[in-house]
Amino acid sequence: MVVISKRLSLIIFFVAGFIFIGIGIASIIDSNIPRFVEITEMIKPNQSGIFTPDMNSGNIANIYANGSESTVLVIDPNNKLIMNKTRNIGVLNETVTSEVNGKYKIQVINEGEDVLNLNLGAFSKASPLAFSGQMMLIITGIVVVGIGIRTRMQS
Repeated sequence: MVVISKRLSLIIFFVAGFIFIGIGIASIIDSNIPRFVEITEMIKPNQSGIFTPDMNSGNIANIYANGSESTVLVIDPNNKLIMNKTRNIGVLNETVTSEVNGKYKIQVINEGEDVLNLNLGAFSKASPLAFSGQMMLIITGIVVVGIGIRTRMQS
């Protein structure tokens, strides 16, 4: 059996706790930086796809669709229609620049009888669900530091 001194166990708990807290804080900072995300999808006839990138002002979204008749709608976070390309036949290649921060809604509807090939690239931040995981890391770090302090006080 390995015997660890109270001082060494305190140092181990502190280091582990601060690592959890540091990773949680770094992850929160990183989640708020938009990253370019690409999606390739085949949309069947009479189907649609909805994409909701969370963009900052000035970010872009590239929309490329071909293969079938389609409609592409882009709605900004204030529910304002900023692009409406109806009954596109052939190739659609559009770039949208965000004017306000928030979640944009990009809806692509296949109105034709063939499969629609869609390539979408947009800047997007992490979802609010990721924040709960980051907070769990920080809380775990606080608990581990607390256990270290309690271990030290019991000696």
